[in-house]
Amino acid sequence: MNKESIFRQLELRLAGCSLTADALSGFSAMAIADSLRQKRSIISHHLNNLHREQRVVKVNSRPVLFLPVEALRRHHRLAVRQGDYASIQALCAERQDSLELLIGAQGSLQESLRQCKAAISYPGAGLPLLLRGPTGTGKSFLARQLWQYAIEQGILPPEAPFTVFNCAEYANNPELLTSKLFGHAKGAFTGADRAVSGLIETSNGGVLFIDEVHRLPPEGQEKLFHFMDNGTWRRLGESSDERSATVRLIFASTEDLEKHFLATFIRRIPVIVKILPIAERGQYERLAFIHHFFRREAQRLHHDLSLDSEIISQLMQETLEGNVGGLENLIRNICASAWTFGQRDDGVLEVKAGQLPDRLLMEVPLYRSADGGTRHDLSRRWRFFREFPVSIRNIYG
Repeated sequence: MNKESIFRQLELRLAGCSLTADALSGFSAMAIADSLRQKRSIISHHLNNLHREQRVVKVNSRPVLFLPVEALRRHHRLAVRQGDYASIQALCAERQDSLELLIGAQGSLQESLRQCKAAISYPGAGLPLLLRGPTGTGKSFLARQLWQYAIEQGILPPEAPFTVFNCAEYANNPELLTSKLFGHAKGAFTGADRAVSGLIETSNGGVLFIDEVHRLPPEGQEKLFHFMDNGTWRRLGESSDERSATVRLIFASTEDLEKHFLATFIRRIPVIVKILPIAERGQYERLAFIHHFFRREAQRLHHDLSLDSEIISQLMQETLEGNVGGLENLIRNICASAWTFGQRDDGVLEVKAGQLPDRLLMEVPLYRSADGGTRHDLSRRWRFFREFPVSIRNIYG
């Protein structure tokens, strides 16, 4: 058995394994040798080579354990900053919060995440936070990740609600939009035959994410900044005592602030974070997204994917109007075409450059063949395994 086979066994085993002494007992050289029916000396040789290559870490317990780095990062959210640890406890002390695992956490999102953490962690109801960026940059997903982060860190209880409201769905009916947010009393308007709680009320103790907040009419903005100031509100049509709730507010918008918001509303949002379009996030992050989406499709299809290298090259160069969301849809369409028309042998799906949309296929370089014709240069291939995703996560899924 060669080194790569051993490494893959380690990856597969750790995926569903807890980080306890009993659960990890099978990761010693002796245990691995016994399970694979190999000589211990051979297994030890390969494990030490993997350690020198920084693909596994050593836990210097008794017996010594060998654990794959990428699986620790992906499945157990460990930073893994060194090659050797004195104990399992020392290794577990490297646990990261989920936000640190996002693509761009150490790059284009670094300052944005710092601001977001400060806003969601602030005592009381946190600080109102506005996420700005073009369509498809991941504002909605980041809002959900912040809610999960707050639960992980003990800022919110596990049962804290996460509520999503898109103002665009009610943009043509300001009264109904305001009613959805704040609720209404019986008889507040035609058709209001009973009292109804609003999303502010049902989000008490959790997070309310208001998307496309620029569609909120001025009267709705006024009611909302009153709630941000005092934590109180009245249902539409109520004149009695005000109600109160503790809600962390996250807003998202694609528009210029000055054109669509009351100045008094913007002044009450102390943290405004810009999410960059994919064209401004650098080649490394784009490649990381491409890797993630193909690996996720491999998992969804229960097949490894074997790709022509030019597919990756063209995706790296493509102008993506839909940003990361557009890239995700494009990759899914490529895989759908391959699933329908491609070869599926022994759990491997061949994804050919011919599955690219016509506008991209036209850009694939041609070479002159021996028979005098021209063909696409598809000499190299990429392989994406469904069993163990990479350690990077897309902030969109």
